[in-house]
Amino acid sequence: MHPIILLFVISLLHAYEARGSDTVTPVFVQKGKDLLLNVTAPVKLVERSEFKWRFNDSNIIRLFDDNDTNTIGPYHGRVEIFLQNHSLLLKNVQQDDSGRYTAAVFGNEINYVGKYSVTVQDPVSPVNGTVDLLSNSSDSCNLTVTCSTQDSHHINSTFRCDTNTCSQEEGGERSKVTTSGTSLRVYLSKGFSVICSHSNQVSSDEHTTMIRDFCFSNPAPEPPGAFIAFVSVTVIKVLVIIAITAAFVGHRIKGKHESVDTENTVYENAQVKVKIVNTTSGSESNR
Repeated sequence: MHPIILLFVISLLHAYEARGSDTVTPVFVQKGKDLLLNVTAPVKLVERSEFKWRFNDSNIIRLFDDNDTNTIGPYHGRVEIFLQNHSLLLKNVQQDDSGRYTAAVFGNEINYVGKYSVTVQDPVSPVNGTVDLLSNSSDSCNLTVTCSTQDSHHINSTFRCDTNTCSQEEGGERSKVTTSGTSLRVYLSKGFSVICSHSNQVSSDEHTTMIRDFCFSNPAPEPPGAFIAFVSVTVIKVLVIIAITAAFVGHRIKGKHESVDTENTVYENAQVKVKIVNTTSGSESNR
């Protein structure tokens, strides 16, 4: 074949391969989860054409014009194609499943109906926040919060607070991207909460530090007027209790004296009666 004709044929093949959308959609999925990839245009199979999902340069599954399918060896039991919309389900993805996925109709030309760049990520490790109290009083507080992860990444930031509000000071390291591609941040939230955040595109973890748990531990002194009022009320209560107690004791003592006087009167009356009886008896004996 003449070289010019050969180059023309090759250029035509490249033109055919270029048909369809050139947009590559980035997709992030957590390790161990299932991945669903959709086509971006209707799929129409004619005689002697076929539809393919491919990973990098290898076939995953082939669908023929009679709806017969052929799943390639390593993907048996791991993939599923939905004939109604030609979507691909890849189960239990692992790190090795990261790469380029394409969907296309192959016939007289190649028509792409889906292009994806898939990244499989591990879930982030837990994050923890620790506090270094720099100064503390009844109306102000300075503290540094350090955020650290289990894989030895850490950042810190200083916060200055009064009883009404807090602010995040300049300096320190408020955020960083770790070597594994995760994001570590520390920031102020809702006035008196410091958030340590560790995240990537598929998962996140947070730790909240409540500033009031560490600051303003010394209560502010009460104003003199409130103290005087408290003392006055207390003294009045004590005097009332003393008065009630004295009245009760006096009543009890008075009752006892009245009882003793009554007993003495009865006793004296009894003695008089005895004397009268004795005198009467003596008179009768003299007779």
